[in-house]
Amino acid sequence: MDSDDRTGPGPAWEELGFDPRVVAALREAGYDRPLPVQAACARPALDGRHLVVRSRTGSGKTLAYVAPVVSRLDTARPGPWALVLAPTRELALQVHQEFEKTCPAVGSRAAAIYGGTGYGEQLRRLADGVHVVTGTPGRVLDHVRRRTLDLSRVRVLVLDEADEMLSAGFWEEVQKVLAGLKNLKQILLFSATLPPHIERLIARHMRDPVRVDLSEDRVDVDRIQNVAYVLRPEETRVRSLMAVLEAEDPTCAIVFCNTRSDTEMVSTYLQRRGYNAALLNSDLPQSRREEVMGRMKAGTLRYLVATDVAARGIDISFLPCVIHYEPPLDLELYIHRTGRTGRVDRTGRAVTLLSPTDHVFEQRLAWRYGIRLSRHVPPTREEALVMMSDRRIREIKERLEAGAVIPEEFQAIAREVLSDPDAESVVAYLVDRYLSRPREGERSGDGPTAPPPGRDLESPGARPDRRRRRGRGRGRNEAPH
Repeated sequence: MDSDDRTGPGPAWEELGFDPRVVAALREAGYDRPLPVQAACARPALDGRHLVVRSRTGSGKTLAYVAPVVSRLDTARPGPWALVLAPTRELALQVHQEFEKTCPAVGSRAAAIYGGTGYGEQLRRLADGVHVVTGTPGRVLDHVRRRTLDLSRVRVLVLDEADEMLSAGFWEEVQKVLAGLKNLKQILLFSATLPPHIERLIARHMRDPVRVDLSEDRVDVDRIQNVAYVLRPEETRVRSLMAVLEAEDPTCAIVFCNTRSDTEMVSTYLQRRGYNAALLNSDLPQSRREEVMGRMKAGTLRYLVATDVAARGIDISFLPCVIHYEPPLDLELYIHRTGRTGRVDRTGRAVTLLSPTDHVFEQRLAWRYGIRLSRHVPPTREEALVMMSDRRIREIKERLEAGAVIPEEFQAIAREVLSDPDAESVVAYLVDRYLSRPREGERSGDGPTAPPPGRDLESPGARPDRRRRRGRGRGRNEAPH
């Protein structure tokens, strides 16, 4: 589901007309009351009407179609009866998991089919017979070509994140799927924005659709702080990112990059400096993508460096911060990215790194969405180094306070090192080796473990008091390269 917030205003599930068995399954899964988008979509979806829903990311739209689709399933007929198309594997899997919470209640089965993984399990599920299929357009068409998926009985099509499927280059595949749905009766289209291509699809395939608009075409500025750090001309963007991370010190964040090569460069740079970071882009094998996402959702990964496409479908309800490594190429991408934080009724923080030449982006954002960025200046290189040193020392001390035992011989070596004329270089080398080594539960190259427990994951920008140590090397060490 788009959010883990499971309470909200409005009517009870029982008042919306869903199958009582579905209502019971929803309550068992912990969804106490429907959110506004779920209540608004229930009646037209249950009545079989075409539905166009414009709802911002994080509003709870997944259950807005899962509940009515499962309530209307005709389990007496062979399927699949409903097909859901999503732009990414992560979103397809996430939607499938929501169907699995409710389908068994009415005696139906669901399957997820997406690329980047083997066919075995997908073929087995399809052969066993399913009523709901969730998948990415490319893999759905692949199964159709292989004749392992028959779309002739599909009555309901859901297009989730329709605008993202368009921007990700899936529109031709979506059109091919639509052409193969000979008995289609209902289309449920969900999108944060409705560009011209989608409006043309609506006009062609959806007669007299019900429109539900809950997005207000903006990021909710009441709950999301939109800030910008204006980069110093003498600093590179990646060095400035490190300074911003030290200044913001979020408990966790997604760092959005415009290109896959930038995700690789940024994640490597952060890992090399001891930050708990990992990348997520379309070049990553599916098993690795799921592992990285699992760590992020479990709270054991602090910084996820991702492209826009790879980050679609990410469901991290507690995410306090998103960072735009550079302004996105399209204003709508700012809305999508920023919508990862401040989900449902939580607060969030969106941070953008702006070069002195990015003022046009800032002006367009204010003109189109009414979002004015609060400007800040990143810490200097020397200030960032002091912040980073303070944090590293604090983390090591916390490990000691947690009961780490230092053998006597190591204590003796430490005393000798501190009295050596090259003590600073020796300690710097040891710190480098300490920060570079993989920790328990991590793959090599993923960086150190997550921040110590006890920090508030739902508090955006939360950071402990930074007590500067007098006499410690401000400016004595070179900035990291």
